[in-house]
Amino acid sequence: MNNEIGIYIHIPFCLSKCFYCDFASFARKEDLIEQYVFALCNEILKNAEILSQYKITTIYIGGGTPSYIDEKYIKQILDTLMLFVNKEDLKEVTIELNPNSVTKEKLETYKEAGVNRLSIGLQSTYNNILKKIGRVHKLEDFENALNLANEIGFNNISLDLIYPLPDLNLEHFKASVDYILSLKSKNIKHISIYNLEIHENTKLAFLLNEGYVTLVDEDEEYEMYKYLKDTFEKNGYHRYEISNYALKGYESKHNLRYWNQELYLGFGSGASSFFGGARYSNIKNVEKYVECIENNCSTIDDESYEELDLLSLMKEYVMLSLRKTEGLDITKFNNKYKKDVYEIFGEELKELENNKLIEKDKNHIRLTSRGLEVANLVWEKFV
Repeated sequence: MNNEIGIYIHIPFCLSKCFYCDFASFARKEDLIEQYVFALCNEILKNAEILSQYKITTIYIGGGTPSYIDEKYIKQILDTLMLFVNKEDLKEVTIELNPNSVTKEKLETYKEAGVNRLSIGLQSTYNNILKKIGRVHKLEDFENALNLANEIGFNNISLDLIYPLPDLNLEHFKASVDYILSLKSKNIKHISIYNLEIHENTKLAFLLNEGYVTLVDEDEEYEMYKYLKDTFEKNGYHRYEISNYALKGYESKHNLRYWNQELYLGFGSGASSFFGGARYSNIKNVEKYVECIENNCSTIDDESYEELDLLSLMKEYVMLSLRKTEGLDITKFNNKYKKDVYEIFGEELKELENNKLIEKDKNHIRLTSRGLEVANLVWEKFV
């Protein structure tokens, strides 16, 4: 039995909500921060028996905006978690940063508390576009945060970029990619490139529907995709997952847990877990979450709880594996489930191969270049 586990910590607080955001994050709830952190630490302690049985190998602090709250709270959370950590087992501790809320004092505290990887939400290199998507930082804030991180000694830094964005054309997007590559010497080891999703009931959906902002057409968006893929790979950032590029050895260990269908526990409001053959999330409402902890009742959102049967686990394993550019390891699948992947999914795999969406070698099945571009068509076969 593999007794390793990853931990996700959710910090739901933000200065303001980005126009495209559909996550469990909230602005103007600063009065709840101290109470929330106390509740979160108590949730960790209530799971002491489980945590004591596993090797915690990765910790990821996401949000929301973890860097928005006082650094003493991040230290309090990590200090609580470290009660159950053997430091020899712990490989990666990541915290997400919004550039405008980074200070030298925060970064120093994070480092002392055990953080060894930063994920900075750049999203765009153009201040006018950042404003149009509700981001509260400017490019200058990002550059300041990056310089501080390097000064303090962080040598494993990831950044996020989103495309397409309102009023972003191909020429300007190419300039953004080139700018990011110029930062390689500043310890940018990992780049997450997210394709913009328009969620209902977000401000961005309203602005697009009413014509206040526009996006490029599909052809220009495809040119953006091709440029970033080719340019990053030529410069040593290999694409190891559909949305992620890294220098060799700097792939996100925590996120690989998700794509390898490995165990993780989430703490905090809205935090997701995969444990005991089930997927589930905590309730998103911050006040209700705190109340549940105080009253010693379950924080799990009952509607989110899904116990996966064997077939569902196998389908999910195939989909998650195909997200990685190395693809599905046939031997690992067969050993994990004691079944031959072609006996279970032979028809689906044959159709995908005939349509040139997947390819196989002796022991791997992976998406083709075309498959990577239209991955949703592949996922449909395993839903």
